[in-house]
Amino acid sequence: MQKKKLLLFCLWLYGLSFTLGALVFGIILDEGSSQISVAKPFYMLLPLVSVIIVEKVLYKKPFLKKLLLPFRPNKWWLYAMMIPLFLIGFTVIVALIVPGTSLDLQMTSYIEGHASVPDALSEQSVWILLVQGFLAGITINAIFSVGEEVGWRGFLLKEFGDLGFWKASSLIGLLWGVWHAPLIIFAGHNYPSAPMLGVVMMTVFCILLTPLLSYVTIKAQSIWPAALFHGVVNGTTSIGMMVVAGGHSELINGLTGVYGFVVLIIVNIILFVKIRNTVEADYQELVQSWT
Repeated sequence: MQKKKLLLFCLWLYGLSFTLGALVFGIILDEGSSQISVAKPFYMLLPLVSVIIVEKVLYKKPFLKKLLLPFRPNKWWLYAMMIPLFLIGFTVIVALIVPGTSLDLQMTSYIEGHASVPDALSEQSVWILLVQGFLAGITINAIFSVGEEVGWRGFLLKEFGDLGFWKASSLIGLLWGVWHAPLIIFAGHNYPSAPMLGVVMMTVFCILLTPLLSYVTIKAQSIWPAALFHGVVNGTTSIGMMVVAGGHSELINGLTGVYGFVVLIIVNIILFVKIRNTVEADYQELVQSWT
């Protein structure tokens, strides 16, 4: 682990992200502007920009091979696309177990509770929205997600190799979660009614989700499955909130809320039991392939 390189990466990443995030989302664009949704995807490219600055400009080293960009589809690509759908489904089930909640496939409760949501959404089938979100997730969302995954599951997974799988995943999740702060505070990302608490919630979510993303990256030996996973999460997570009536749609319902955390904790326990004897060897094999 090269501490100086890691420090430089973090300085560039957070310097660019927090400065541009505050400037674009907090000053230039008005709150609620439709241009915010256009600008968000480009924010996702800043981890890639930071990696290029550190590896290519400052250290003057070839780095493309080290970013796990080979496009060799395998079964882990399919797993990465499908796992988010199962996570969202189980999150809905957990929500429905709690008294005071009910299944709302017409999304009536969600639409009535969110003034910014167009009434026309009620005319859409939730299944069509799910398919649309999934297709967006594995196409345009995944392309922009590569901008993030180059940093999280490419650069950082390599640099944290000495720490072992679980410590590395926890630190990556922490850095990833905090990086969302400008989006949450200034652009209302995921938690518009509670932005400060939302930063904490997003950080917890990223820490809990990262082991899954790290593992599919290690097994596939490519960041593309992580980008597909990430893209599908971004494209479909809101569906899990829309179909549950009752609770708090941002902080409680959905994969990025408390019910989602319960599901992710259970999944991480299962993952730990399942891979505890092999994951470190697989991780180190991947790290060695980078050198």
